[in-house]
Order: sequence, then structure tokens, then C-alpha cells
Amino acid sequence: MKSEHRHVDDVSRAALLIASLFLLSRLLGFVRQAAITSVFGISAEADAWFAAFRIPDTIFTLFAGGALVSALVPIYAELKLSDRRIDIDKLMSGCFSLLGVVMLTLGILGYLFAQPITSGLVPGFDAQTQRLTVDATRVLMICPIMLGFSALAKAVLHAERRFLIPAIGPCLYNLGIIFGAFVLSGLGIMGLAWGAVIGAIAHALITVPGLRRIGLRYRPTIFTEHVGKALQLMGPRLIGYGAIQLSFIVLNMLASLLGESSVSALNNAWLLLLLPLGVLAMPIGEANLPALADLYAAGKFDALQDQFRWACKNVLFMSLPITVVLSVLSLPVVTVLFERGAFDSTDSLATATVLLCFLIGLPGHAAVEVLARTFFAMQNTKIPVIVGVACVGVHIGLSWVLSAWIGTAGLALGVSIGVLFEAVILWILLSKRFVQGKTTVEFFRPLQRAVIASICLGIISVTLLRISWIDGPSSWGSAIWLSGVFIVLALVFAAILVLLRAPEIYTVLRIFRSKIERLS
Repeated sequence: MKSEHRHVDDVSRAALLIASLFLLSRLLGFVRQAAITSVFGISAEADAWFAAFRIPDTIFTLFAGGALVSALVPIYAELKLSDRRIDIDKLMSGCFSLLGVVMLTLGILGYLFAQPITSGLVPGFDAQTQRLTVDATRVLMICPIMLGFSALAKAVLHAERRFLIPAIGPCLYNLGIIFGAFVLSGLGIMGLAWGAVIGAIAHALITVPGLRRIGLRYRPTIFTEHVGKALQLMGPRLIGYGAIQLSFIVLNMLASLLGESSVSALNNAWLLLLLPLGVLAMPIGEANLPALADLYAAGKFDALQDQFRWACKNVLFMSLPITVVLSVLSLPVVTVLFERGAFDSTDSLATATVLLCFLIGLPGHAAVEVLARTFFAMQNTKIPVIVGVACVGVHIGLSWVLSAWIGTAGLALGVSIGVLFEAVILWILLSKRFVQGKTTVEFFRPLQRAVIASICLGIISVTLLRISWIDGPSSWGSAIWLSGVFIVLALVFAAILVLLRAPEIYTVLRIFRSKIERLS
């Protein structure tokens, strides 16, 4: 039991740290987005800006942002457990060298072929908007190279249980784009693109001191036995990430055909979805992966099961009430954050409608963050990838059909239905592997508490919205109102946890108590 508490507390501390800095990064992201929307609204230029990210983001996510990192952490854990520092140096040196060659090559190809790729990705754009997209894409091709280095550094630092420096990087990236929005605004979206490059460089440089501190030494090499194993594990995951990126490409393509502003509304709503997902589910998933990998490498399967159970029930326990609250308050949230300048009430309503459809799938996104990483920790990348690819196919088909019915919101609704299917299937498959009856019972108890809390918070949110929200453009008054509502709901949620005697709140209190005792 002490061992279980130790692992839970370690992951909780790491998750709280990542969540805090991710929240800071998201807040900076909203400052960035507010600056962009106040100038461009959800116009053709804004559509070009979001579309320009698609090629660089696809390259980064496929070859560095997810597939390779997910494969690296379990291998790193095995070598660390055996205290094989030289092999660790060779593994990471080979990965850095190989990734550098790949990213540089793809960056050059992306620059050269930006025009035909853009024409194929956003066929609904007019000639001027496509030219803007191509120009911004070519500048942004520098970003995957820098961010790829950061992603590998993040894998090493997470495996060493060092979470602070990797979590600062996204804040610097957002600051770079904010710099581009405010200082380089005279260049239009090209100023934003160069700001993103500045942020990506800062994102990479911040990790260098951390790598030096853990004693990682670069040994010129490209391929070793362990690099080969990483690539082998990476293969299925690469297919999975490729399917996800394909879905984003198809969604943007379909949105471009729905008319001007559809791409912007879709991406603005997705940005808002990432706030609760990033503050709650992603930190727990990222902090949990090294712990699960260590337990699997050490053969501690009972502790692995306990750790998985703790992570999964907590992300669902938190995501369900957040889903209900944000669904009720979607229009006020969009209004306060974005409605100013060129972004008017019509844009707010369009974005809030898409956000509502995205929020339906929030519990599914949250659960997948933990479920998929549990498979990765056990060095099984095939099962989550097969399931993910199948569900991507489902949601692309649904998005296409639903978009013909309800427009841009249908694209988001299709994504939500697909990810809910994915979460259910992964849970069933994982249950067959090691989840026992006790785990299933203990998993659904907090789910019942979450449902009760969600109903209470939903009723309060609807009541406050109807009796006190004044519809209109964003102002300090509306921002203060929304902040006050969230504070009230947070206090009510805490009271509900105490009344229901939810153990989740005591875990948090134990962590804060230990931190206070260290300071005293």
C-alpha cells in the first residue's frame, strides 16, 4: 500500500506541475489567439494561418511529437533500470542524429512542394488565400526541426522524472507567436509565422541545460540495436499518428469546402477543447507513462494495474463535470475570450456551436490519454494503433455525413463520436489483459460520484447563465462574471467531493501537505 501511495503521489506531483505550466501555456495561447482573432476574426487570412500549420504540424507529430517519443520511454526505462548509461547515450545520440536528418529532409521537401500540397489540402480556398497559406507554410517548416529536438529532449527528461523544463517550452513557443502578433503584426500572418519560428527555437534551447544536468553525452552515431528497437516499436504508432493527422487534413479540407470562416471556427473550438484536456488528462497521461514503464520493466504487474486504475478513474472523474460545465457555458467562454475587433457575435455563436460538439467527446479524449499510454508502457503499440486507425475511419465518415447536415459543427460531432468509440474499445481490450473485477468495481465508483457532481454543477451553471448572463460583446464585466461563475462552481465541486467522501481530494491534500512540510 505504501508503494502504491508513493507511485500515486509521485505521479500526482508531476501531473500537478505539468498541469500548472500547461495552464499557463494555454492562457498564453488564449492571449495569442485573442490577438490573432481581434485582427483577423475568422476571415480568409485566419483560415490561411490555421491551414499553414497543417503540413509542419503533421511532419512534427508523425516523426517526433508522438510516435518516436512513445516508443522511447519504455526502452529508456529498461536501460536505466540496468544502469546502462553508455547504451542510453548511444540510444539518444542515434535518435537525435536520425531525427535531425529526417526532419531536415522533410523540411526542405515541404518548402519546395508547399504549393501543390496546399492546393490539394484546401481546395476550397481562393487563389489569394492559397498564396498566403503557401508563404506561411514555407516559413513554418523551420518549426518541426526545432520542435523535434525538444520532443526527444522531453522524452529523456520525463524518463528521468524531470518535468519542469519540458513544460516551460510550450509557454515560450506561445510567447514567440504573441511577439509575432503584437510586434510583427505589420507583416500580417507572416509576422505570426516568424513569431512561431522564434518560439520554436526558444522551445528547443530551454531543454539543453536539462540534458546537460542529467549527464547525457552525445556520441556521433545514427543506428544502434536500441535505436532499431525504438523504430520497431515506433512503426505501428507512426501509422496511428498518420491516421490522426490524416483526419485533421480531411477535416480542414471539408471545412474549406463549407465556406469562409469554417476552418477558423473549427480550429478555434479545438483550441478551447485543448484547455481542459491539457490541464487534466494530458498531464496525468504524460506523468503516468514513465511510472508505468518503470513498473512494467521491473515486473511489478500488480502495481502497474493499481497505477493504471488510479490514472484512468481520475481523468474521468474530472473530465465529466468539466464537460457539462463548459457545454452549458460554451457561448460565454467564446465571447469573453475571442469576441473583440473583427471577431463579432456571429463568429462567437459559430465557434461555440462547434465547441459544444467537440465537448461531447472530451471524456473519450481524456480516457484515451491514459488507456493508450498504458499499452505503450507495456511496449505494445499495435493494439491502440489498430483501434485508433479504425476509429479515425469511423469519425471521418461520420464527420463527412454530419457536415452535410449541420455544417462545421458536424465535423466536430463526428470526431467526438469516434473518440468515444475508441475509449470504450481500448478499455475492453485492456480489461481482458489485466484488469480484474476489483479494478472494475473501484473504477465505476468514482464514475458514479462524477455523474452526481456533473448533474449538480450542470443545474447550477444553467441557473447562473439564465439569471445573470447578459448577452453582448466581450467586456471587463463579462470576464469578471465568467471568472466569478467558475470560482463558485469550483467551490461547489470541492464541497461535493467532501460530502461524497471522494478519495481523490485527499490525494491532492496529501500532496500539498507534504510540500508545506518540506517548506517548514
